[in-house]
Amino acid sequence: MDEQPELEIEELDDPDFTEDDTNEAPPSDIVAFNELRSCADLYRMFDKGILDIQPEFQRDFVWPAGAQTRFIDSLIKQLPIPSMCFALDYKRDRWIVIDGLQRMSTITRFLQGSDWRLSKLDDTDPRLGGKSAAHFKNAEGADKALFSRVENQSLPINVLRCDFSKKAHKEYLFTIFHRLNSGGSKLNNQEIRNCIYGGPLNDLLKDLDTYPAWRKLNRMEPDKNYRFVKQEMILRYFAFKNDLGKYKGQVAKFLNDYMHENQSPPQERLNEMEKDFKRTIDAVVKNIFPNGPEGRIPTSVLEAMLVAVADNIEHVEAQEPAKVKANYDALRADDNFRDEAVAEGLSKIEKVTNRFAAARQIFSS
Repeated sequence: MDEQPELEIEELDDPDFTEDDTNEAPPSDIVAFNELRSCADLYRMFDKGILDIQPEFQRDFVWPAGAQTRFIDSLIKQLPIPSMCFALDYKRDRWIVIDGLQRMSTITRFLQGSDWRLSKLDDTDPRLGGKSAAHFKNAEGADKALFSRVENQSLPINVLRCDFSKKAHKEYLFTIFHRLNSGGSKLNNQEIRNCIYGGPLNDLLKDLDTYPAWRKLNRMEPDKNYRFVKQEMILRYFAFKNDLGKYKGQVAKFLNDYMHENQSPPQERLNEMEKDFKRTIDAVVKNIFPNGPEGRIPTSVLEAMLVAVADNIEHVEAQEPAKVKANYDALRADDNFRDEAVAEGLSKIEKVTNRFAAARQIFSS
């Protein structure tokens, strides 16, 4: 398991952002096998665009320089290296890293011959400290031999041979991501979706996450890392607004299904979704939170409010702000949104449908 630095992130009011509720058994047509590949071969796969080692979801998870230096030192000394796990989409010959991103990132950084200088550490080969990766790549003699030793070192790989076009295969990969990233600063659900369900819809979520009114509504600071949590809130808005009838009591699976089914919609549809979302957010900020909310809005409240406003957008836009604000206050006071109502069984079908029904009724009054 790669060591990951702790990132600043807000406390979540429910476990839906991090827990896997899919409970998927391995599809019978996924083939798992083990193989050995040299670092040079892994770098070739990366260089040719066959292996995606830097999926967007882990952009901020980077080993410190000392950890990277120790890993290169381990390769040179031929110390045992834990197995990495890759998924292979055999129909497109696309490989993605499920577990081992930091190890692969360090290998490619070194073999690329970048200007990265290895750290001077007491517990590593003294010939490494202070020298750049480019130095080793272009060196002669003993330093070149160290570079070649890294190239020739073979690493164990666990491979899952999949078909990424199959829904069941993607669900299983979602579960594998969870199981292999179960400790430390583990991946949240939307970080995993960003890797598995990449495409136009995922790109739209990232674009909308930068919308100024949305960031104001969520009190998002410019220099703070939110690790895709706010993008999942946007996904929840679209999924519950458009597909609430398909909800079966499992939030993670419901959102996965929505992303799979809408992964690459027509551009016209994407434009409609963007316009719809921005209009809703503008109405909420203008009429309820012109100065931004005083505190964080609970997930159950935010998603229900947004869907209710969207479903009654013309009515909301025609009201005086004081009236819309009164609707919001009524929503917060409604029995379906009280603390005791959402303390347990937050994701049960009945509770979810009741919350959305209550919100729609309140904002249509």
